Amino acid sequence: MTLQAAFRTARSALAANAFQTATVSRNISGADANGYARKIVLVEPSLSGPTKATRIMRATDQSLQSAALDASSVASGDEAVSKALDALQSIVGQASDGVSPSAMLSAFRTALLHAAAAPQDAAGLAAAVSRAGSLVASLNQASASIQEVRAQADQDMASSVSTINALLKSFDQTNHAAISGSASGQDVSDLLDRRDAILSDLAKEVSISTIIGSNGDMSIYTDSGVALYQGTPRAVSMEPTTTFAAGVTGNAVYIDGVAVTGPSATMASRGGKVSGLAQIRDTYTTMLQSQIDEVAVGLINAFSQQSAAGSVRTGLFTWSGGPSMPASGTQGVAASIGVDPSAQGNPAFLRDGGIGGDPNFVANATGSSSYSARLYDLLVSLDAQQSFSAPPLPAHLNVSDLAAQSQGWLEGARQTAADKSISANAILVQTNTALTNSSGVNIDDQMSKMLDLENSYQASAKMMAMVDSMYAALFSAVK
Repeated sequence: MTLQAAFRTARSALAANAFQTATVSRNISGADANGYARKIVLVEPSLSGPTKATRIMRATDQSLQSAALDASSVASGDEAVSKALDALQSIVGQASDGVSPSAMLSAFRTALLHAAAAPQDAAGLAAAVSRAGSLVASLNQASASIQEVRAQADQDMASSVSTINALLKSFDQTNHAAISGSASGQDVSDLLDRRDAILSDLAKEVSISTIIGSNGDMSIYTDSGVALYQGTPRAVSMEPTTTFAAGVTGNAVYIDGVAVTGPSATMASRGGKVSGLAQIRDTYTTMLQSQIDEVAVGLINAFSQQSAAGSVRTGLFTWSGGPSMPASGTQGVAASIGVDPSAQGNPAFLRDGGIGGDPNFVANATGSSSYSARLYDLLVSLDAQQSFSAPPLPAHLNVSDLAAQSQGWLEGARQTAADKSISANAILVQTNTALTNSSGVNIDDQMSKMLDLENSYQASAKMMAMVDSMYAALFSAVK
């Protein structure tokens, strides 16, 4: 090897070493950055001589990345459902805390039983009417709380839609910059990292899949196949609902004009925050609302009054449609159920009948203070089975069992959602760990490479020094 060839080799080695050292330092500094993929330096001999060319390659694993995006979507959606059901359970209450409709119904039944045992006791009648007031207040509050949870889910869905649009806009800018830079031979690895980080954030909002084109361009689709990005971002929209009440249906989320949430969605998304919030707004809360509405319907029917002529009207419990009786499946009854004002003013109406001031419905014709037949009839009616429309609960239950099973259904749904969320997060952690091990940065490994590069630098520097001394000796001999 000539001195000139040795000099070029040493210089090329030092240049490659400097490039590799800078890349290792870059890896170490980006180890904790979201979406950062480990950079690998490829050193290739040049065809024109000993000079070496270097380029950067990202450590990527497409299958693991797709799995991580899927796991993130599932975990985000399950977490949204679990948190909302926790909120529902805490505000509606449990049977054990004494404030739930089920607990209030049990307390009312006990007060009614005491009143039947001592019908002449005005205080006992007043206590039963007071317990009835507490019961309807719990139903009113439960209905209002359910609609508040629905409204919050709707607002969060609208916020998520805004986030998706912002992420797609940012993705568009990054994607075009990466394509342009790659075409001109620039290092676009940082742009690709940024693109992956955006995908990670986007997957939390809606479940996605990606396809990479021949020029490095990327297209994004929902898990159901609706295009989110194809060269340009697709419009994601949703019209928030101003006021929620029983029977009010929230608006769907549309992607490029295609509904991806709601009963009318033909290409519904099954993962991500938007999907989880839609389940809360459109499924869980509407089912719970239906159940407490049926509890209210059952109470009104159990305490109805019948005249000698056979006509029926509301009794102790009334509602916005009173004195007519509500049919099973009537929506919004829990929000409007109340205790008839005449019974509140004169609790003896509970014993004697004629609630509402109509003498045709009086049962205690003699006005006897020891009359208890009607109170015991009310207890029998309260315990009698009725036909309800509150899926997934049975169609034939008494009112107390309906309230208790509704409470149990909510607790079961909450526990199931919590278990799913824990499981989904565990899978997410495992998937992210596998992805990090495959394409992330191991600090110990990078520090070891840095030591190897230092040793390589020292060897190249010694070669350069030796070449320098040999040139000095040659020049001295020439003189």
